[in-house]
Amino acid sequence: MERHGVMVCLQCNPEQLDYSEIFEDKKEDGYIFIDCPGATLYEPGTNNVVAGVKFHDEDDPSKGFTIVKEPVYAPTHTKRRRIKSEALGKIRRCQGCQDYSVRMRRPEGPDFFIPSHKHPKRTKLKSVEHTSYEPK
Repeated sequence: MERHGVMVCLQCNPEQLDYSEIFEDKKEDGYIFIDCPGATLYEPGTNNVVAGVKFHDEDDPSKGFTIVKEPVYAPTHTKRRRIKSEALGKIRRCQGCQDYSVRMRRPEGPDFFIPSHKHPKRTKLKSVEHTSYEPK
């Protein structure tokens, strides 16, 4: 049987396991953890999802999502992200997948360079490619 995303043997584990704190994240100092579903790739110039995550309701990520074609993960993807409790519903992915989704949507192209005063010697972006499997 599956409980909270974990396969649990009912013969080996008592029913009280459901009420234990094994599957719960501790809320500390106004922060919580979210699970990253991955990035989204859009058709150029439109809001049509070509691959990756498509949320059922763009304004409320708690209503769930579906994977279109194949899952898409940024090279810097992390499974979980710690966010402020107030940001729940506004932030829905890890930082790497969010940046990758935005970068792939740019009308100038994914390798368009925006100069930064923090890195004056940098003149171009590194090319990136996504993966369809979740990096470990």
